[in-house]
Amino acid sequence: MKRISFLLLVLVLLLLGCTEEKANDGDWNLSPTFNVDNLTLHGTEGKFGVIKVNGESNEPEFPAKQGRLYAVYFLDSLEENGKKYKMTATHKKTGESVKLHEKNIEKEQNGAKFGFDKLGLWKIDVTIDEKPYTSFVVEAK
Repeated sequence: MKRISFLLLVLVLLLLGCTEEKANDGDWNLSPTFNVDNLTLHGTEGKFGVIKVNGESNEPEFPAKQGRLYAVYFLDSLEENGKKYKMTATHKKTGESVKLHEKNIEKEQNGAKFGFDKLGLWKIDVTIDEKPYTSFVVEAK
């Protein structure tokens, strides 16, 4: 009986450990795109989005080792005008963090030039006046 109880305890602990690992991995799922005014945006639906505005039409949205110009959309309100926003990206495999762009918000659509130096998944964190605003995951190809 003690052996069965011990095995059940080990099984429960293993399952809990796997569940915790999956929860942490969930932060690195590629974020879904969404549409606004016939544009396909990357970001957080109803809040923030970016779209590439230059480069070749047949290239990835986030080409690795090349900078591009992006339109940046603040979708939830215009109350943020005049505040400073910053976009920081963290690479999944290396943990390296880089500042992508920092600027004052001028209107609901702004421009930003940035790029990724490595292939793979990048988590983009957006802050406004140093306060967390949103995060999403993209893939540099």
